[in-house]
Amino acid sequence: MLQRIELLGSDDSDSPLAHRPLLIVGAPRSGSTLLYQLVVQRFDVTYLGNRHCSMFGAPSLVERFGGRSATPPADFASQHGLTAGAWGPSECGPFWYRFFRKSPQFVPVAETRPDDLRRLRAAVRALGDSGGRSLVFKNLLCALRLEPIARAMPEARFVVIQRDLLDHARSILVARLRANSEAQTWWSVEPPGWERLRELEPAEQVIGQVEAIHAEIERAREQIGADRFLDVTYEQLIDDVPSTLDSVGGFARTQGIALEPRAAVPSAFPRPSAGTLPAPLEESLVALLEARR
Repeated sequence: MLQRIELLGSDDSDSPLAHRPLLIVGAPRSGSTLLYQLVVQRFDVTYLGNRHCSMFGAPSLVERFGGRSATPPADFASQHGLTAGAWGPSECGPFWYRFFRKSPQFVPVAETRPDDLRRLRAAVRALGDSGGRSLVFKNLLCALRLEPIARAMPEARFVVIQRDLLDHARSILVARLRANSEAQTWWSVEPPGWERLRELEPAEQVIGQVEAIHAEIERAREQIGADRFLDVTYEQLIDDVPSTLDSVGGFARTQGIALEPRAAVPSAFPRPSAGTLPAPLEESLVALLEARR
């Protein structure tokens, strides 16, 4: 019902979006949530917060009647991508499921409906117009929907975050242990070929997961155009926050996306530990990566 209300007077045409969207994508445990938090704190942008997501059928209405004056929390804390507070930045999966299927998670253009893409464009337009500012989204599953998103919104631009592979794989394994109490069960994003990967040993699974996600991003980059993408690393981000955000802001400006300053952010973050794995699992992971060198 909310969706019908939101889209009732929305423009789903091909006329240019007044507020171009910037999407943050990557693999799970890559630092994407921290990047998202920092971007929406540093720049005066419209984004999906937890309150928007509570009314995912019409986040533009939340933005119009409260989001414009909202301030994102500056604690930069999260738990597996979840943030606290009404205005904590949210991936808001239910918003994206309005336009894309839940399974399989990889969605090629050929398996999307034109009407869904038109509704996505109209919803993004409504949100941008309600906020009156450029849009920033972060949703990791969007890494598996890049071509349909680019088809729906040629104005969209993408920031890809990556992380040192050993730390990245270790962090995913630690997350699996926390979420599932064991490391074998699959966790989070399911890239093409994940059914085959889940039959492997845990260390091989998570390395394959990260590589498959980025392989899909690279394939989409070739189709969409490399000029629409910016690459950053987690290590670069936490070592020098201002420089990394300057890169994001500079890239956005060259692409017609205005990111006006909002608030100060920390200059750096301590290098975190990816967590501790049981010795056999740590040894398996290190040996696997060393064998690939």
